[in-house]
Amino acid sequence: FNETAFFFPQLHADSAGNFSFSFTMPESLTQWKWLSIAHTKNLAFGYRMEDNIVTQKKLMVQPNMPRFLREGDRMEFSAKISNMSDSAVKGVVSMQLFDAETMQPVDGLFNNVFPDQYFSADAGNSISISFPVQIPFSYLKPLTWRFVAKTSTLSDGEENTLPVLSNRMLVTESL
Repeated sequence: FNETAFFFPQLHADSAGNFSFSFTMPESLTQWKWLSIAHTKNLAFGYRMEDNIVTQKKLMVQPNMPRFLREGDRMEFSAKISNMSDSAVKGVVSMQLFDAETMQPVDGLFNNVFPDQYFSADAGNSISISFPVQIPFSYLKPLTWRFVAKTSTLSDGEENTLPVLSNRMLVTESL
């Protein structure tokens, strides 16, 4: 993700002398420091305002996934669904599993028997949701997962890939 936002705005003035412009923010869920500075051709400048801008979606799904999987593991893939809107929402969240090499669904192989779950979240609150899975012993390929949360008007999703390691592979971590 970009850590800074650069834009070359096209300013539009209305009859009252107010200026407006638009640009696309980078895809980051964060807080930005906004500074408004103007200058002339003679390098005279003016500092008008400083503010903080928060970039977020009204509905966000944030998976909490491990760094890797081991064959034979039984676990729950979990995610947090955040409702940042002003009203309660109801919807469905789905988790799909794919073979990363072929992008063919492997939900049945991983015992993902409830790939769709209903949720409701009050305004400004978050809920946790989990999907039980079992990693097959014969599956030693990368696994792509996809979480998608949808309401009648909002949606969000995230997709990524995890390695599936053999039980015979030693994993060490050094600090």
